[in-house]
Amino acid sequence: MKPTQKSLKPHVNNWVGDGLITQDQANSILAKYPVFSISPAVMTFSIIGGLLCVLGLILMISANWQSIPREVKLGGLLGLLAASTLLGAEGLRRKWYPAITEISYLFAAVLPLAGLAMISQFFNLSGSRFMLVLTWFLSIVFLPFLSLSSSAFVVWLLVLSALISLAITEHHWMLLDTEDHTLLAVAGVWGVVVAAGSQLWPKTGETMQRSWGEALGLIMTSQALYAYDLGIFALSVSHNRFRLWEILWVGVFVLNLIAVFCGYKFGRRHLVTIGLTTIGTVILSFYLRLAMLSTGMLFLTAGTLLLVLICAIHKLRKSLLS
Repeated sequence: MKPTQKSLKPHVNNWVGDGLITQDQANSILAKYPVFSISPAVMTFSIIGGLLCVLGLILMISANWQSIPREVKLGGLLGLLAASTLLGAEGLRRKWYPAITEISYLFAAVLPLAGLAMISQFFNLSGSRFMLVLTWFLSIVFLPFLSLSSSAFVVWLLVLSALISLAITEHHWMLLDTEDHTLLAVAGVWGVVVAAGSQLWPKTGETMQRSWGEALGLIMTSQALYAYDLGIFALSVSHNRFRLWEILWVGVFVLNLIAVFCGYKFGRRHLVTIGLTTIGTVILSFYLRLAMLSTGMLFLTAGTLLLVLICAIHKLRKSLLS
């Protein structure tokens, strides 16, 4: 967490009492820091809680859907959309607790999809999922940058990622030998673009969005490389010295090793956590694919290795972040 006025005030008061700085200097130091901050864990659970609230509201309405007039349905949705947007803007202006602002903007980012689905149902409109997601994306395209909301930015990234995926699957684009390989290759490149583009957020004074972009980008690229050649194991074993999946998994290992180093070097805890988790997964996967043991012994040794890895990674993570 970043230092706040609340956490720094006792130390600053001690410095004033010890005669190291004057009271005016203490006030100037405190003015450079926010009144309070919010940890990534609290923000993550706030976003999850907000999503659960959205789903709960949708389920409550759907239970009485048939008895609600069409005008009330549409008016209620537009009212919720306007109220959530205004609540988020007002919470940001009045510096309310950040979770309130983030949940409000989360509603503002998700509700347009419900509105589009509702309008399609009212007027019996049909179309592709790509057009539905594209319209949703266009409706929130400026929201993360105007609101500076990390939850809206996460929704924005997920919607854009889904849009790219649907463009490939629905239009059957094949830049490589298969559609699946094309999708995974594009996902890997997209993950790099997301992580690199997120480095621009600190220029606006926001670091939470950078953390989310780095985390999602690292996860997307690692998963794409990891899954690219999974099917070859079920088909046949190549006679080449190095099989493709071995090269890709080594690439995942090295990529996340670099992420752990950067996380340790620059104080990015999320990179350390994700990198160590992925490294442990790759090591375990290598073992499972290369071990030539009986089924019972394979599960027994794999379970033992997993427990050892969990303990080792946990201790390594604590030592790196301490």
